[in-house]
Amino acid sequence: MSSMIVFRCPRTGMKVQTPLFKQAANEPKLYELVTCPACTQFHFINKATGKALGDSSE
Repeated sequence: MSSMIVFRCPRTGMKVQTPLFKQAANEPKLYELVTCPACTQFHFINKATGKALGDSSE
Protein backbone atom coordinates (compact mmCIF):
# COMPACT_ATOMS: atom_id res chain seq x y z
CA MET A 1 0.00 0.00 0.00
CA SER A 2 1.47 3.34 -1.05
CA SER A 3 1.22 6.31 1.27
CA MET A 4 2.81 9.73 1.55
CA ILE A 5 5.76 10.02 3.93
CA VAL A 6 7.73 13.03 5.08
CA PHE A 7 11.51 12.82 5.39
CA ARG A 8 14.35 15.28 5.93
CA CYS A 9 16.52 15.80 2.87
CA PRO A 10 20.10 15.12 4.00
CA ARG A 11 21.44 17.60 1.46
CA THR A 12 19.20 20.62 2.12
CA GLY A 13 17.76 19.83 5.57
CA MET A 14 14.26 20.53 4.25
CA LYS A 15 11.32 18.31 5.14
CA VAL A 16 9.85 16.87 1.96
CA GLN A 17 6.91 14.64 1.14
CA THR A 18 6.96 11.73 -1.30
CA PRO A 19 4.93 8.55 -1.94
CA LEU A 20 6.46 5.37 -0.50
CA PHE A 21 5.21 1.82 -0.11
CA LYS A 22 5.02 1.11 3.63
CA GLN A 23 6.88 -1.85 5.05
CA ALA A 24 5.14 -4.62 6.95
CA ALA A 25 6.21 -4.99 10.58
CA ASN A 26 7.62 -8.50 10.06
CA GLU A 27 9.86 -7.54 7.09
CA PRO A 28 13.55 -6.80 7.57
CA LYS A 29 14.56 -3.14 7.41
CA LEU A 30 14.44 -2.17 3.75
CA TYR A 31 15.36 1.02 1.98
CA GLU A 32 13.76 2.40 -1.15
CA LEU A 33 15.47 4.71 -3.63
CA VAL A 34 13.47 7.92 -4.13
CA THR A 35 14.03 11.12 -6.05
CA CYS A 36 14.04 14.03 -3.61
CA PRO A 37 11.68 16.89 -4.54
CA ALA A 38 13.89 19.36 -2.63
CA CYS A 39 17.29 18.71 -4.24
CA THR A 40 16.39 16.40 -7.18
CA GLN A 41 19.03 13.89 -6.01
CA PHE A 42 18.42 10.26 -5.07
CA HIS A 43 18.16 9.18 -1.42
CA PHE A 44 17.61 5.81 0.22
CA ILE A 45 14.59 6.04 2.55
CA ASN A 46 13.99 3.49 5.30
CA LYS A 47 10.54 2.03 4.62
CA ALA A 48 9.85 1.41 8.31
CA THR A 49 10.96 4.76 9.78
CA GLY A 50 10.74 7.14 6.82
CA LYS A 51 14.29 8.39 7.49
CA ALA A 52 16.92 8.93 4.83
CA LEU A 53 19.99 6.69 5.02
CA GLY A 54 22.58 8.50 7.12
CA ASP A 55 20.06 10.81 8.83
CA SER A 56 21.02 10.83 12.51
CA SER A 57 18.37 13.33 13.65
CA GLU A 58 15.74 12.28 16.17
